[in-house]
Amino acid sequence: MSSHQKNLKSLFGSAVAAMAILLAIFVSVGDPMPGVRAQDGSPTPIPSTNTVHVVQRGETLYGIAAQYGSSVEAIMTVNGITDARFIAVGQRLLIPGAQAGTTASTAVTHIVEPGETLYAVAERYHTTVDAVAMLNNVTHPRRLYAGQRLSLGDRTPSGETFARYEVQPGDTLLRIAVQFAIPVTRIAAVNNLLPQSPVWPGQNLRIPEQPPNGAWLDIQAPLVALSISPVNPIQGQSIGLRFESDRPVEATGSFMGRTFQPLMIEEGRYGAVLGVHAFTVPGVYPIHLQLVAADGRIHWYDVRIRVDDGGYGSEAINIPEDRQYLLAGEVVQTELERVITIMAGFNTTRYFDGLMALPASGPVTSQFGTRRSYNGSPYNTFHAGTDFGGAVGAPLTAPADGVVMLAETLQVRGNTVILDHGWGVYTGYWHQSEIYVEVGQQVSKGDVIGALGGTGLVTGPHLHWEMWVQGVQVDPMQWVQQTFP
Repeated sequence: MSSHQKNLKSLFGSAVAAMAILLAIFVSVGDPMPGVRAQDGSPTPIPSTNTVHVVQRGETLYGIAAQYGSSVEAIMTVNGITDARFIAVGQRLLIPGAQAGTTASTAVTHIVEPGETLYAVAERYHTTVDAVAMLNNVTHPRRLYAGQRLSLGDRTPSGETFARYEVQPGDTLLRIAVQFAIPVTRIAAVNNLLPQSPVWPGQNLRIPEQPPNGAWLDIQAPLVALSISPVNPIQGQSIGLRFESDRPVEATGSFMGRTFQPLMIEEGRYGAVLGVHAFTVPGVYPIHLQLVAADGRIHWYDVRIRVDDGGYGSEAINIPEDRQYLLAGEVVQTELERVITIMAGFNTTRYFDGLMALPASGPVTSQFGTRRSYNGSPYNTFHAGTDFGGAVGAPLTAPADGVVMLAETLQVRGNTVILDHGWGVYTGYWHQSEIYVEVGQQVSKGDVIGALGGTGLVTGPHLHWEMWVQGVQVDPMQWVQQTFP
């Protein structure tokens, strides 16, 4: 169970949301005009002014509106939608304002890569900055964001050629992107995939052959490559950041008012993991990166990304009378500050590698991010983790290598274990019936750390699995499906 707070409620938030923005499916349609017929009795053709978008898994109305340069209100009005949170996979939405005659077979859509500018896009497609800006309602050429979709009409890219790559065991799209020094968003786009899509050994991928000197990217030395995944995160997600430098550097950065420290993965390659708070207002935010070379020269880079609404739901929790004292503000706040002191830390050693495993075998009973009310209180907190049901005593295991930072009984969280996985990544395990580890102990992925229980502020036995990244609570289930950084 998640706790209340008085002064730090911005740390709490809402349910599992969609994992990525999929490619849109376009078809031209005519506006319905009943009763209008030509003299021969056939319907009178009506010029197309709308585009139909078929909702894909993980999409939100906010993201769809941003993709087409429309507004949530306009799409809701034309489709008779009363609640923006509820759209269904496969639902067909009219998008007002699309250019007549634009279809999936004729329209070219370009996905902006980290470091790419409007000038580079125009050059790549043999057109002008003004033409691209006008077609996409861009008012500031240097305010594109990574993952932004630009319509290029019927333009084709400049002499782009492709190599073919056969996926090897252990490969991911991000690893392949790093291997070829190509943004993962680009490889995903040309293969009709998402940056976080899984790949399988033996699968053939098209690999764009880069133009000389990275002609299409506005990235200056010492930076030579930059990758962000997911490129359009939702509220409550983690972001993997990778970059390459042509010389040794000391790197620092900031995102949404929080500083972070990229660290070396291997020679010339650096990475970091960032967190998006679950109450973040959807919109475009910059990632600031600073590299200091050995000669003391400082190089600054800014990459803009768009954060989408998570579409989280809500739930009302009723706490039994004999445990309502645990809702008291002083109890909640004191314990929260203790947890923050540990889980907002940073360790330069990275223990995690690859996908995380699930810590429990039972079913998920409550997802991350759901807006919550306790005993009739306002919905001003969110479920900060994922709950797993099961029998008391069921084993709980470490999802990744780490070090035990806390192993004791707390009032609200009950029997609690906190693991440090390095690089600012921490996981917590609340409400256990038994604790089998001690502070300072190193654990490996799969080691038993405790037993499922019903201690602390609960309405029944379960495991609450919580994750913090750079001091921000994020959805732990994303780490089961995506590798970081």
